[in-house]
Amino acid sequence: MIKALPYGDSMKIQTMTQIFTDPSDWDGSLFGTSLELVQLTGAEFRSTQTVIELDGIKLLSLFVNQSIVVRSRLPALRYVATLFDTAHGGHFAGERIDARRVFVMPPTFDFDSCISDGAFSSSSIFVPPEQLEPYYQTLFGESLVQSSTLRSAMIDLESSYWVASWPDFIHQFNSHGLEGEQRLKIQEALRDRALMLVAYSLRRSIMEEHPETEVSEKPKGLAKSRALVRVAEDYSKARPEEHLRMVDLCEATQVSERTLQYAFKKCLGISPMNYLKRHRLHQVRHKLKQCRSEETTVTSVACQFGFFHFGDFSQSYKTQFGELPSETLRQVG
Repeated sequence: MIKALPYGDSMKIQTMTQIFTDPSDWDGSLFGTSLELVQLTGAEFRSTQTVIELDGIKLLSLFVNQSIVVRSRLPALRYVATLFDTAHGGHFAGERIDARRVFVMPPTFDFDSCISDGAFSSSSIFVPPEQLEPYYQTLFGESLVQSSTLRSAMIDLESSYWVASWPDFIHQFNSHGLEGEQRLKIQEALRDRALMLVAYSLRRSIMEEHPETEVSEKPKGLAKSRALVRVAEDYSKARPEEHLRMVDLCEATQVSERTLQYAFKKCLGISPMNYLKRHRLHQVRHKLKQCRSEETTVTSVACQFGFFHFGDFSQSYKTQFGELPSETLRQVG
């Protein structure tokens, strides 16, 4: 039996959820692929799939209540990055399943997997080659060569948390009753985060496999580094309401992500995204101190400066200034 839950109203970021109680119905069609599933136990079957589509990129959150074997019937024709909730017995296309390990399948990969130790959760990102490959080129200054083999890489704790919790992330956004333009910016931010995670996972895997391909791209002299920092800062200041993306900074400065990282570390001692986030937090504080509390909200001001994850924004603001943004606004009166 399949139970499909509706997308929701048009003023919210839309997701689709299906609940399966018959394993013969479970085929991967919701996220645009074709899979075959075999139960390894005789227990009652239950699986939940939640999907969101962001301009061609799909995010999947999957739960299955028991051990299974899965085999692809047809290639997905997209890059697919998958992360499990924790380490599990069995394998993913022949590789051990570790916590915080992302597996990235190329578009024509013949996939199989076995989870042998009971219930599990996983999250996957499906990206068309025509979207990932130019993104990768802009970030790293070189082409992404399609491979026929599975790649994998360990990712940081914060990234693994984001991949696993994006349905909660979207629920939080929807609870704020955002306007259409704000909703579109949030979707852009989600899409970029997904693209970035897949691109960085591939890059990390390639560099671990071929460390000799790492090229030093350090800009010569402090003047060159300072010039890159100023271009990136001007780019961010000119578009305060836009979600800040590393790929856009690379395009604006006409250098690779590695070169830009080096320039910021040389000049300021911190990464580009860290510095520009702090810069925007100062802009938010300045704006809040100019507002009347009865005429504005923290959420609306945060959105004006490209902050769409309100929980992270509030925590970052408090870390930076020692108080919540709502406290700053209340003090204005």
